[in-house]
Amino acid sequence: MNKWIVAAAMTLAVPMASAKVLISIDAGAGYNLNGLGDGSNIATDFDLGSTATNTGSAPYNLGMEAKGGLYGWAKISVPLLPDVKVKYESMVLDGTNNVNINVPVFGESFNMTGDVNSILDLSHLDLALTIGLPLPVVDIDFGLNARSMIGGFSATGTVGSEEKTIDAPFSISDSGTPLIIPMGYLSVAANIPGVGVKVGGEISTLPLGDTSFTDWNVKGTWYAPLPTNMLVKLGLEAGYRSFNMTIGDSTLGMDTSDLASEVSVSGFFLGAAMHF
Repeated sequence: MNKWIVAAAMTLAVPMASAKVLISIDAGAGYNLNGLGDGSNIATDFDLGSTATNTGSAPYNLGMEAKGGLYGWAKISVPLLPDVKVKYESMVLDGTNNVNINVPVFGESFNMTGDVNSILDLSHLDLALTIGLPLPVVDIDFGLNARSMIGGFSATGTVGSEEKTIDAPFSISDSGTPLIIPMGYLSVAANIPGVGVKVGGEISTLPLGDTSFTDWNVKGTWYAPLPTNMLVKLGLEAGYRSFNMTIGDSTLGMDTSDLASEVSVSGFFLGAAMHF
């Protein structure tokens, strides 16, 4: 949390204060154990998780499962400027089912028969700019988070008499512009005295009528009592996260009808943490 304005003022008020540069770096990396929520669908015609036999008409059942994925994040705080947090998460769903389809998905035409292997890549990159409230016990940060959806939908199946793969990346209409979601951001955290544990949670959300993104997590971070703690703290973080994406026909005035979907993914995560 960016409390550097208060800290800088206190430093200037003490004649013999340390001249240490007021900069803070936090980072973490680990592994998500993801699970696909019931009723998840894309293009309104595809039931992602169902393994039921397809009848040749919508909804088409793709038999997908959520795969575990890596994540990594870093947060930098410097005096008099907003904190900057960057986070990447790998989030991939895939499955195979016998399907006979002829519908558009994310603007691309899918006309396939037989055993179709499909992949929905929800991996994303976040860039958040936040400011903090200078409270004595609890750290509260709020600001804006821009999320770039860097994946899309792809399927491999028989087209005519040949096996082909068709890709439909996340983009706005036919322009090829990446789908970037601006969201509000809030995080709350507090240290438990005497045990080296920090607990907290964060949420990024965009509720706009038929389109909404909500991504939240709660976690605990434990820092090991190492001799190097004066320079850098090393520890473990673990928690639970929930990702929910609903895309309607229009988002912030842009035509997103080709991306219409409703997907939820959630699960526990475990990783390493660092505070410098």
